[in-house]
Amino acid sequence: MKKIEYILISFLLMMIFKTANSQTRGLEFGDIIWQIQIPDNPGTTLQDKQIRSMKQIPDVNGDNVNDVIVATGNYWTICFNGINGSIIWQYSTHFGSINTGSVEWEDAVAISDVNNDGTYDAVIGCGGGNEMVYALNGINGSVLWSYGNTITTSDGDIEAVNIRYDFSGDGINDALVSASGVTNGGRHAVICLNATNGEVIFYREQPQPFTDDAIATESGGAIGVNNNGAPYTVTGLDTLGNSVWSYTAPGNTWSLKEIPDVNNDGLKDIVGMGGFTGSIYAITGNTGTQIWSRTLGSSNNGKITILDDADANGFADITLSAPQSANRVDSKTGNLIWSNALASSYLRGIDNIGDVTGDSIDDIVIATQLPPRLLVLNGINGNILFDYVFGTTLSQRGDRAAVLNDIDTNGVNEFLGGNREGRVICFYGGNGTITSISPSSIQPVNFELHQNYPNPFNPTTKIKFNIAKKSFVNVTVYDALGRELEMLVNESISPGSYSVTFNGSRLSSGIYYYKIIADEFSDVKKMMLVK
Repeated sequence: MKKIEYILISFLLMMIFKTANSQTRGLEFGDIIWQIQIPDNPGTTLQDKQIRSMKQIPDVNGDNVNDVIVATGNYWTICFNGINGSIIWQYSTHFGSINTGSVEWEDAVAISDVNNDGTYDAVIGCGGGNEMVYALNGINGSVLWSYGNTITTSDGDIEAVNIRYDFSGDGINDALVSASGVTNGGRHAVICLNATNGEVIFYREQPQPFTDDAIATESGGAIGVNNNGAPYTVTGLDTLGNSVWSYTAPGNTWSLKEIPDVNNDGLKDIVGMGGFTGSIYAITGNTGTQIWSRTLGSSNNGKITILDDADANGFADITLSAPQSANRVDSKTGNLIWSNALASSYLRGIDNIGDVTGDSIDDIVIATQLPPRLLVLNGINGNILFDYVFGTTLSQRGDRAAVLNDIDTNGVNEFLGGNREGRVICFYGGNGTITSISPSSIQPVNFELHQNYPNPFNPTTKIKFNIAKKSFVNVTVYDALGRELEMLVNESISPGSYSVTFNGSRLSSGIYYYKIIADEFSDVKKMMLVK
């Protein structure tokens, strides 16, 4: 009966999103559609809920909306419903004192239909004490197959899982895996696994003790390797996994991506990122010959994301997390199309969200470390379109950003943000008419507290307020008896228009109040939670 109720509720939610436009739903660009908190893992007291990897997966529950795969530091891989954020399934890689570890790297999660049943699955690679690869059924999270040794803890972390080409000839793309080593051994190998059953197609140990990112390419593949220091190398592979070329890289290879041909030899090429100076480069896919390289300044680990052609020169653009600035780079020449410093420390998450402004150019979502923010940037010029603040401390840093394909079929994608605390938020992508807003152009004359929207609400609502001059602002929610429930804002704020989201998921239906105190201004309004 519960299953029938769940299907009915999901169907009704789907119909609401399919039939209502942004005006009738009352949603605006950047409004929160749903948000969740990663649950505790009952198998451990270590509740490190940071979002390690977050990717959309084509619809797994039959509601015609893509869903979301999230891998966390407290050993979960969870599939969330793309419509409402409810858990569809979850899988733990905590198995006690032996064989326990989590996904460590963003691209150690790959989405592919490995059992050829028409529903996409999640293939994950773990580190720590669990150095395994698991293929998880997209429908229910059950293990389709696994690869690795369950009783060893020194084989080396799984750095990457890349599923893009068929190495076995069975018509299903296979998994190219970067399995690193340890100081005194381990696998330090590139391994190709048959995606249907996990059997080894080839296993090629690398002479270097540690491996980095890896990608499958039309020529075979490429993997970053290092000696726990220089020299750093990208090694090219043929379709049997044999090493056929090498490229001296600027540091640890954080990200490799195959791109359309940029040197006019008719073959696809590779862009890479490495080291801690924001070094990026393009090399030929078949020989590893450098086409161009540049640096973008101080950086951390991150990933490259492919974009469309903003400068209309006939070649794709790229962007990347890792540096302290946002950049759009021409893949043909390595030239900067634009750069935005963002007044942030490292960019930790990034994705292509498609066009949300109606200018036919891909826009970008970014998660930043400090201050902890989720930003949407205009793909044409890098201007900030949307700015959400996760908090103020490093423990609240933005960790991952991802696209979620259009929920309400209006032609504009939604977007996701995940942070160090284990919060995942789905934001509305708007109706395709978003423009950049200058704070000075909307500076209010008076202090004002707006009525929350929606009202009644379940479980989240947005509270907007105007600040006329720099003030210490407090916004707090109370129950009907005047008891304080949650302090939403308690800090000094510059003049401007602001909004904050209140989540009443832990409360019962009823009347609640929210109060603002700013300078000499105060106001109280009533809101209704209906579950």
